[in-house]
Amino acid sequence: MFKKFKFSLLAIAFAMFVGVFVSCSEPKSASIYGEWQSPDGDGYSISETTVVYDDGGWGFGYTGAIEEITNDYIFYSLEEETKFYAICYKNLTEISCEFSNAYKAGGKTYCNSLEDAKNEFTVENGYYGYFAEYVRK
Repeated sequence: MFKKFKFSLLAIAFAMFVGVFVSCSEPKSASIYGEWQSPDGDGYSISETTVVYDDGGWGFGYTGAIEEITNDYIFYSLEEETKFYAICYKNLTEISCEFSNAYKAGGKTYCNSLEDAKNEFTVENGYYGYFAEYVRK
């Protein structure tokens, strides 16, 4: 009887061990795609092909063709010109994210190629001094 009890305990422990590992899945990674809005009323709409910035009525909004998205940056070109720009994002979750357009005093506002934009518009080069928080709409 003790052997059956010992075997039963081992079987239950094994089942619990396996159950814990099977039921634990990696958390979903948050997606940058979607609509994002700040408390100030401006916002981004990001799809696989397009980024739209709505400045909340100030006259500085834009629509860009996405060239590349990395873990930290969105590189895009404006549809009416062949100039490349960048947005940096950080602290991405399912419900919020911080965004910053490439800017530094005395820095470039655009680059003539995607490779130049990827090399120029980086945090390490002094761009992105201010990030604003956005929530998913």
